[in-house]
Amino acid sequence: MRKPSVLLSGFGILLICACTPAHYVADRGRHLIVGMDAATLKSCAGIPTRTDRLDPRTELYSYEIKYEYTNGAQVTLPIIGGGFNLGASGSYCHAIVRLVDGKVVAVNYAGDNDDLIGKEGVCAPIFRGCLREYEKGAKARTEAR
Repeated sequence: MRKPSVLLSGFGILLICACTPAHYVADRGRHLIVGMDAATLKSCAGIPTRTDRLDPRTELYSYEIKYEYTNGAQVTLPIIGGGFNLGASGSYCHAIVRLVDGKVVAVNYAGDNDDLIGKEGVCAPIFRGCLREYEKGAKARTEAR
C-alpha cells in the first residue's frame, strides 16, 4: 500500500501542471485569433472598447483590461488625505487588433502588462474566451471521429 505522502505529492504535481501560466494563455490567444473574421472575434472576445477605421480596408479594435491594485499593499493610516500605496499601483493591457477586409491580421499587446511569472500575463483574460471555444470545438471534432 502506498503512503499518503506519496499520493499527496503526486496530486500536488498534477495540480501544478494543470495550471497554465497566464503569459502562455495570452500568447496562444494572440496566435489563435489571427485569421478570424470580425463577427467570430466579437462573439468570443466581446465588443471592443474602442474602434478606429484607418482606411476603407483596415480597422483597429482595442480590448482593454485594468487591475487597480497588484503586487503591492494599500495602507490607510489616519493621515490627512487618506492613505498611500506600497508597491505597484496596478497593471493594464491594451490588445490592439488589426483587421484587414474584416479578418484579423495582427495582434499587439501594449501597457504595463507583465505579471510575476511572465511577460504579457495580464492580457490573458482578453482572448481566453476565444481559446476556450477553440479547445471545446477541437475536442468535439476529435470525439466525432
